[in-house]
Amino acid sequence: MKKLAILMSVVMLVTLTAGACLAKEKKAAQPAVKLEALSGEVVKVDAQAGTIVVKAQDKEQTLKAEPKLLEGIAAGQKVNIEMTGDMLKSIKKVEAPAVK
Repeated sequence: MKKLAILMSVVMLVTLTAGACLAKEKKAAQPAVKLEALSGEVVKVDAQAGTIVVKAQDKEQTLKAEPKLLEGIAAGQKVNIEMTGDMLKSIKKVEAPAVK
């Protein structure tokens, strides 16, 4: 009886380990979120509503954003953005080159 219990325990342990390994492989196989990068000009910012309108490639796009990302961003600024769908992931101001 003890041998049967030990055998069943080993079989269960092997099955659980194999299941965990397969689950990790499936997660790794999922495609990564694709970011789209654009350069443009800020048309409007509403930090309270968490939206920003950016004109890029002669087209205005309204994007959702976390209010923290919109801090220090104002209409008229040139920016480089990364987005997924209609969600803003990052935004960086484009600094004008220094005049010598």
